[in-house]
Amino acid sequence: MKRKPLIGLTGYHVRGEEGHGGTFRGLPGQGFHVVGHDYIQAVGKAGGLPIGLPVLDPREAKGIIAQLDGLLLSGGEDIDPSLYGERPDMRCWTLVPERDQFELALLREAMDQGLPVLAVCRGMQLLNIAFGGTLYKDVSDIPGGSLCHQFHRAPRWYPAHRVTLKGKELKQWFQTDEIETNSYHHQVVKEVGMGLEVAAVAEDGVVESLRHPDHPQVLAIQWHPETMAVQNERGMIPFHWLIARILERGG
Repeated sequence: MKRKPLIGLTGYHVRGEEGHGGTFRGLPGQGFHVVGHDYIQAVGKAGGLPIGLPVLDPREAKGIIAQLDGLLLSGGEDIDPSLYGERPDMRCWTLVPERDQFELALLREAMDQGLPVLAVCRGMQLLNIAFGGTLYKDVSDIPGGSLCHQFHRAPRWYPAHRVTLKGKELKQWFQTDEIETNSYHHQVVKEVGMGLEVAAVAEDGVVESLRHPDHPQVLAIQWHPETMAVQNERGMIPFHWLIARILERGG
């Protein structure tokens, strides 16, 4: 591949709202599609060309995926519980159903077309739901308790807990059986989707990575490697994995 691989990055779907002192973040009612700077930097550093994807009609997904070399499903808002057979309640934070539907369509098209996919945090949860899995609406719902997975009291690259790698490919890429990761999520995988395999777990048993044997071009992880990469070169490993899968496919 002579040119840089085009990597589609999903992001937040932000609605304009009134701020402090009567100021507005944008015009009242106006929306924005926002891609995290750390994702952009990490994809670029790994050798890809990051392309921000606004939330569009799911029917556009097939044409979008056909133009890309890789897809990155980023973190963000909670996923609509109706997608896994439950109702929203006070444990849910912000819901953006239109983003859910668009990204599910992107993911399914990417898998159909064999496009390499890196699914981060919310992206991993979306993958689980796509295969019929469910989520805990909050980590506090886990029987027996859990670690703090929504760790905002340190820099974004700070390691919050250990993760044990179970998947063979992850062990090869990280060259170890255990790593330390940051953690910025309050929802976690409950029932693993059909056909998916748990590739990593946190110290408390929370699922930290999912793979599917029929879709080896998809890597889903719960932590945020893009923010870890700010201070830790190990954070770049998933992005190098993505570019390597793209080059293998294009070769």
